[in-house]
Amino acid sequence: MTLHEDLGQLEFLIGTWTGFGHGTYPTIEDFDYQEVVKFEPGPNKPFLSYSQRTKRLGTGEPLHAEMGYVRSIGPGRIEWVIAHPTGIAEILTGSVEGGHLRLRSGAIERTPTAKDVRDTERNIEVATDGRPELRYRFSMAAVGQLHQIHLEATLHHPV
Repeated sequence: MTLHEDLGQLEFLIGTWTGFGHGTYPTIEDFDYQEVVKFEPGPNKPFLSYSQRTKRLGTGEPLHAEMGYVRSIGPGRIEWVIAHPTGIAEILTGSVEGGHLRLRSGAIERTPTAKDVRDTERNIEVATDGRPELRYRFSMAAVGQLHQIHLEATLHHPV
């Protein structure tokens, strides 16, 4: 498959990443999880398809999943559209510079039964010296709480 020329700034994301993370929020008990994230290029289009799945450490119980697209919209600029099975859709805009992505929600849509999520922020850093490592922090304002950290994880490409 030919990689679209506008995806050069996102090429470092492509592949399957696996690892572990930690979740916290004032309305829930802290938890640890295992995660698989995939970024795959579209067929000569300026986007990457994205999928994510997590399981609770210790029990293997499925926790969360999401799917979407990361769109390259010009030098240093990206958009990310994410759908959650919990009835939430995030539309994020932000920047990419080197191995860093910084995104903030511009809009969040919810079904009538979805939790009240007001704002999200995703910061991703990929280090490629040695074994590639993807670290992220996900923050949100939800269910009456102020904007704060919810998830942190470190993922690796398989050797």
